[in-house]
Amino acid sequence: MKASSLLALALISGPALAASDHEAAPMMAPAQAPLTEDAYREGQGPEGRQGQPEAILAAFRQRFQAPRIAVLWNRALPDRVSDWYGRYRASVGQSASLSGQTNGETVDLRGKASAGAQAETRGPRPAEAGPGAAFELQDGVISAFQDGGARVVDQSLARRLTDNALEDGTFSRLSPDRARLGMRALAEHADYVLELTAGPRFEEQPSYRVRVLATDDARVLATFVTSGRPPEERRDYQWVATANGYQKRDKPVSLHEVGRELALRTMEKMNN
Repeated sequence: MKASSLLALALISGPALAASDHEAAPMMAPAQAPLTEDAYREGQGPEGRQGQPEAILAAFRQRFQAPRIAVLWNRALPDRVSDWYGRYRASVGQSASLSGQTNGETVDLRGKASAGAQAETRGPRPAEAGPGAAFELQDGVISAFQDGGARVVDQSLARRLTDNALEDGTFSRLSPDRARLGMRALAEHADYVLELTAGPRFEEQPSYRVRVLATDDARVLATFVTSGRPPEERRDYQWVATANGYQKRDKPVSLHEVGRELALRTMEKMNN
């Protein structure tokens, strides 16, 4: 073979052999788009609603047939099950037996009796968790649940109705046990209990902790933390005079909107 042909073959095969000596370099990942300061802060906060309000309400009405919901405004169910607690208890037992014959027949009698007493004291009324929820917030929660076909139960009236039904005149009761009466009223007048309490703060913004419990079998249907801010982009803004001139700022979300968003997020969690 001529020298020129050998040289041409070497030039052709050289790059191919070199390419097979090492693995291909990995592809570079696409550059990530930078986040704005507001988008970064929103990503650090609690997760918000994912679906649209109309779809959430429709799914809730389909899954739950006019459920009765009792909302515990800014408080949770207490651990204490009774107003009364015992300091000590004493019990006395006695047994006796008798055997013999009468009229030619054997008689064997046995008996046992016991008695107990317990001294109880009514404890102090548990302190409220904090100030009650604002009226606008309650109105937003209740109106959203009503749009979903739910019935929000007034706990004060439920306790009074339950207590009135127990006072039927067959016996005389002393002051009722408030803790037991409250739980009985929830069991009789509500299908679900919604605990709405204050959650952790994110970037100086308040958040809310929500738990939904079923009164028939004590199931936990939902538990989450949310800021209560609608995920839709707000177009309302106002100009504010500052030391650096006029600045455009979004209008704050009203408490009614926050309450409605809390109810929508709760229904979305209950639907899953």
